[in-house]
Amino acid sequence: MRASSDIEQAVRAYGDAVWRACLLYLRPADAEDAFQDTFLKYALRDTPFNDDGHVKAWLLRVAINTCKDILKAARNSNESVDEMAEQGREGELGAADDRAALELAEVLGTLDSLGDPPKTQLYLALYEGYTAREISQMTGMPVGTVYSWISRGKKRLREALS
Repeated sequence: MRASSDIEQAVRAYGDAVWRACLLYLRPADAEDAFQDTFLKYALRDTPFNDDGHVKAWLLRVAINTCKDILKAARNSNESVDEMAEQGREGELGAADDRAALELAEVLGTLDSLGDPPKTQLYLALYEGYTAREISQMTGMPVGTVYSWISRGKKRLREALS
């Protein structure tokens, strides 16, 4: 188990990125669960990481997989995934009244509607700033496939937003 200071440092350094990734997939209440599960898994993982970039990549991959597991569980319990996502979007927009927040919410909602792939690849490239090579390592996809999904995703995102 990791020291509490290591866990606190990881939450300070990468908590915002993990939270945004969770909100991309889930409504806020479920995103909180995924966020906590992600850092719990980090706390319980005792093996060292190569560097800080590897820690962030690992946390984001675990967060995304945790969110997908929550969505699968919701599907298996017959709860509408679309309903879950819609409730999440409404919660985000309730307090957001300025134009930039509404535009961001529209982009995130549209990104969410693209499905996966390319949702994960686009999120990691556009919002987290990862290169295709880094995304390839995180997702286990060939680099060329990542480039293709990012390109297709950008095109579909542009079409959906215009």
